[in-house]
Amino acid sequence: MKTLLITLSVLLYLASGWLIKQLLSLLSGIKYQKTDNIGMTIGYSERLLAVIFVVFNQYTALALIIAAKSILRFPSGKEENRVHKESEYVLVGTMLSLVFGILNGLLVLYAINY
Repeated sequence: MKTLLITLSVLLYLASGWLIKQLLSLLSGIKYQKTDNIGMTIGYSERLLAVIFVVFNQYTALALIIAAKSILRFPSGKEENRVHKESEYVLVGTMLSLVFGILNGLLVLYAINY
């Protein structure tokens, strides 16, 4: 059973980038044909951190991911009072990524304790 849970966790981790990409295109109505995969690489990194934080029971450390990404994504000047659509897109992507990372971490934790 442990092997099945770990295999399921690895498959969820590997498929999470594609799933998030599909959810974002569904929500935004925008289909990006070409990307440089930097965003997806960042997403896999943050999901890996989320899994590690959940396994080691460091849930408050998940705030680091949100804080680090939100600082970089919001306008720094006062010339614009609203959040750019790109920032909303990235924020939704970050939240979806954290959900997948936390679920994956809980699955790994369950497998370890099974």
